[in-house]
Amino acid sequence: VSAVGMPVALAQPRGVLPLSAGQPILEADAVLLASGWRPHPQQEPMALDQRRAGVPLSSLSACSGTGHGFCRFDYRRNGRQLSVVTIPISQRSRQTSQLGGVVKRWWVETVQSRR
Repeated sequence: VSAVGMPVALAQPRGVLPLSAGQPILEADAVLLASGWRPHPQQEPMALDQRRAGVPLSSLSACSGTGHGFCRFDYRRNGRQLSVVTIPISQRSRQTSQLGGVVKRWWVETVQSRR
C-alpha cells in the first residue's frame, strides 16, 4: 500500500489467473466466477457503457467512447481487485453468435482497508 493508502498493483505471472488475451469476456467472466472472483465494479456504468460493452455483466465499470472502444470489468476476491480490459470483437468474429468483447489485458491490485 502506498503512503496515501491507495492500492498497490502487484505483478503476477499471467498463468496465475484463468485469463488469456483474445478470450471472450463471457467466457472469462464464467471462469472467474467459478474461481471465486465476484463482480465489484468501480462505479455504476452508464446505459451507454452497457450498450458499448454488448453484454449484461454486473462487473462492468465503464467503456471508452473513443479510440479502441475499451471496456473495463472489475472483480474482487480475498482482498484483491482484478481489472479486466476488453476490446470489441473484429467484424469477422461478429458473424458468430458471440457477444461482447475479448480480453486485451488485466491486472490485480491488493485492496486494504483504510485506517
